[in-house]
Amino acid sequence: MNWRNPRRWRDVLLGAGLLLGVVACTWQGIKPEGSETGHLYISGDAAHVSDERIARIASPYLEASFFDVDLEGLQAQLSNLAWLREVKVSRHWPDGVVVRVSEHEPVARWGQHGLLARDGQVFTPGAKTRAQDLIQLDGPDTAGLKVHEQFQALTKILVGHEVTLASLALDARGSWTAQLADGLELRLGRDHIQARFVRFVRYALGEPRAHEQLADAGYIDLRYSDGFAIGGKRAARDDQEKDDEQAA
Repeated sequence: MNWRNPRRWRDVLLGAGLLLGVVACTWQGIKPEGSETGHLYISGDAAHVSDERIARIASPYLEASFFDVDLEGLQAQLSNLAWLREVKVSRHWPDGVVVRVSEHEPVARWGQHGLLARDGQVFTPGAKTRAQDLIQLDGPDTAGLKVHEQFQALTKILVGHEVTLASLALDARGSWTAQLADGLELRLGRDHIQARFVRFVRYALGEPRAHEQLADAGYIDLRYSDGFAIGGKRAARDDQEKDDEQAA
C-alpha cells in the first residue's frame, strides 16, 4: 500500500469512522435504556461489616443503568470501611453488580485506637468493634510485623514461668519496652533484645530472692551489659486495670 497517496489515507480514516459507528450502535443496542441496575450480589466473609451496610452504600450507584454504574467509585467508597481488607466490584449480566469483600484478621491492639492485622497492616476501626481480648503492641505503623514477631519470640522465652507478656512497644528511636501482665515494665533498649530478656528470666525470675525484690518494682532497666537496674513503684493492680480500661 502506498501511504503517501492522500486518497489512501482518506479511505483508511473513513473505514475507521464506520467501524467506530458500528461499535457505538452495538453499545447502544445492548444497553438497557431507562432501567436501573436491580440486583446486588455480595460475597465474602465479613463479620464486622454487614450486608445491609454494604447495600446502603451501594444503593445510589445502582440507580444507574447497567453499563453506567460507577464501579470504581463504589469500590473506593467501600474500601473506606476500616475492617475491609480487600474490595472488588464487577458487573453481573444483565442487571446486577457483584461486590466481593474480605476482612482484616486482627492479631493485636495497636497503639491507643488501632488494630494490627495478620498481614502487618494497621487499621483503625470504630471503638465499638475494637477487640479488647488481644495483646497490646505499639510502634511505627510500618513495623507491625516486626513488633508482632518480636512479641512471639519473647513469649516463647517465658514458657515454663508463671508470668506472661502483656504488651510490647517499639519507639521511633528503635528502643523496645515490654510490660508483663503484673504491670512490671522491662526497658530492653535497641540491641540484643532477646539476650537481655533471657538474662531477666534467668536471674530475676529464677532466683527467689530477686523475685521478692521485684514484687513492687515499677520497672527493670536491662540496658546494662552485666546486670540490670530496678526502679519505680508498681501501681496497684486494681488501679492498673482501670487505667487499661480508660486507655482502651
